[in-house]
Amino acid sequence: MLPAGMAFGEAQGKFLSLDAALNAGLKNHPSIISADSDLRVRLAETLAVTEIPNPRLEAEFRALNDEPVVELKLMQPIKRSYFGLRNNYAHIERASARADVRAQIAGVLNDVYSRYVELWTVQELRNIREQNRLDFLSLREDFQRRVEAGQGSAVDLALLDAEIANQKAEAVALEGQAAARSAALAYRIGRKSGGIISVERPSGLALPANSIALEDFAIRRTPLRLALLKREEAALARLSIVRADRYSGMEAGVIAEHDTNGGGVLLGIGFNMDLPFWNKNEAAIAGAEASVDAARNELRLQAPDRVAAVVKLRHRSAQAAERSAASFNREVVPLFETALSQTKEAINKGQAGAIAIQPVITRLTETRLRAFELTVAAFEARAELEAAMGGRLEEAMGASVR
Repeated sequence: MLPAGMAFGEAQGKFLSLDAALNAGLKNHPSIISADSDLRVRLAETLAVTEIPNPRLEAEFRALNDEPVVELKLMQPIKRSYFGLRNNYAHIERASARADVRAQIAGVLNDVYSRYVELWTVQELRNIREQNRLDFLSLREDFQRRVEAGQGSAVDLALLDAEIANQKAEAVALEGQAAARSAALAYRIGRKSGGIISVERPSGLALPANSIALEDFAIRRTPLRLALLKREEAALARLSIVRADRYSGMEAGVIAEHDTNGGGVLLGIGFNMDLPFWNKNEAAIAGAEASVDAARNELRLQAPDRVAAVVKLRHRSAQAAERSAASFNREVVPLFETALSQTKEAINKGQAGAIAIQPVITRLTETRLRAFELTVAAFEARAELEAAMGGRLEEAMGASVR
């Protein structure tokens, strides 16, 4: 448990910045580690696609009428897809695999940002509760003195003590949440110290006045859309292979027969193939066509007009949330703090009773909490905007759109 009055940010004496958390997440996030492993597997699988079976050599020795004969067959399996289609698919699939890894980055950044904000939320809320407790505590000595002098109500003093205890209990309850959210962030950034992480207030680039640049980025540069385009391209290349191999199972080669007695050699060309009576690779073709349809359906969800509309609405939502938070923090909270100061001054001058101050502090504490809720809502709206964009705001505003 932290000593009274100490903020979570002071527990370790050093704050983790948002940039540092994001950079650590890009190296150590479980999704990044899994994506790297998946990439290696997929790249290895493309090698198997391009491998051409080795020629098969068959040798047969026969003795006919005491005349030995040696027959050799050198057969090479052949499919139409061996002539360029498989290499083309492998090239596209490798690009698709790398695009899928890049698409993970946006999700990782958003996940780390969300966990960072959640931890900061608990730390900041604990600080607010502590400030509220101190405000109530600053009145207790005067309340106690007035009660002892017969000028105040013991009930009011009891209510004040209850409010002080409540704010302290709320702050203590948040310590467990801080540990849990610290663990969630530590897991995503690879932190191994085991201590509670102290984070700074999240910061970032100011929202632009309009969403045009953000929409353009989401449509043209988002890693997710590029990954889906590559996925569709790879599915089409795979379909080309299975269609080309509709008549599979063909082998062609050279046949040589040598008469060891007479010394003569007969050469010929032979082939064998499966006759497509019962199937023409329909199952593989149907599966490949389904993969193409799945890729196209996923891509439809990222259609330019659809993406632009979502980003525009998320941008408006984020702007509204930031305006609300700024209004409460810059205007409403200071007004109640001024009211508290004026009420204290009036009590000291004998112009008001001590009972008048408690409702003012109660409203101040409520307003602080409301301002805090709106601040958190603004951070969440920003995270939702970046998720819709498929990247961070800084990346979108700094990117040169092609």
